[in-house]
Amino acid sequence: MFGFIFTLLVIGGLGTLVAIGDPMNARLAPYIGFTALFAGIGALSLLLLLLFVGAQLLESETIAGLGFFAGYIFGGLAGAAFGFMRAGRRRLRIESEAHD
Repeated sequence: MFGFIFTLLVIGGLGTLVAIGDPMNARLAPYIGFTALFAGIGALSLLLLLLFVGAQLLESETIAGLGFFAGYIFGGLAGAAFGFMRAGRRRLRIESEAHD
């Protein structure tokens, strides 16, 4: 599971670099890059947070396991939505700079 998160981080990081480095020729790179990057960051941060809360504060391995999977799913979805919004704003900025 962590391999998928790190794959999202690598693909998202590379896609973001392409989108920033060559904004005029990279049409889909902002959407793929930002969405994958923030999905990985969101999933990793929320799953670790909920895992820590379940294991340390509530002292229950069952709740920690459920928090791990819930954080993985909801953190990934929330991060992907945030990344998609950021990519949309970046795309608008690229298009406005092209017309100037």
